Amino acid sequence: MSGSQVPQPTEVSVRQFVNDSGAVTRGLREGRQYVLTINGEPLAEVRPIRRRRFVPTGQAQAMFAAAPALDYDALRADLDTAIDDELSGDPLEGTEL
Repeated sequence: MSGSQVPQPTEVSVRQFVNDSGAVTRGLREGRQYVLTINGEPLAEVRPIRRRRFVPTGQAQAMFAAAPALDYDALRADLDTAIDDELSGDPLEGTEL
């Protein structure tokens, strides 16, 4: 089987699913798909939710292509205004360290 083919879903009766949902859950985590059946008749398709762990470079570049340019000096000035980065007193005071 080539990498582009999607495996056929496995038929599982609702009774099987209820009795052994752990096996179906493990299968879903491995990418398997299922068709739940009642009396041999298809009832529902169950498939894992695909969650990407990364975004391809080209797609990320396309998403940010229309973003406004960042003015680093203005950002720094805003951060300096909003955040006091000076320590006042002993930061460990009252911690018994």
